[in-house]
Amino acid sequence: RGPLVRATLSAGEKAERLVRVYAIEKNANAVVTLKNIKREEWGDQVTIVSCDMREWKAPEKADIFVSELLGSFSDNELSPECLDGAQAFLKEDGISIPCQYTSCVAPLSSACLHS
Repeated sequence: RGPLVRATLSAGEKAERLVRVYAIEKNANAVVTLKNIKREEWGDQVTIVSCDMREWKAPEKADIFVSELLGSFSDNELSPECLDGAQAFLKEDGISIPCQYTSCVAPLSSACLHS
């Protein structure tokens, strides 16, 4: 857990910018892990928020919004609803990563499945 937070902090360091990260996580087990990493590595740069991002009230608008690719099919964890709703967290000239995605389906056939 936490690779996006680490990547964000690393990018800020390389750009010589102070960054503030809000890590919003719905999974209670992941929150425990993130809080441990925060205590050991990240300190006050990262705020861990334990809730569904669709219910979170951001204390400020963001310059950059970074989201994991949710689920294996992009919509099985309400990805479109979450990413669309997150636009309200962004400043008018803010950047969303990813800014778009495409779900694809491909047919397959397997002789083992038919035997």
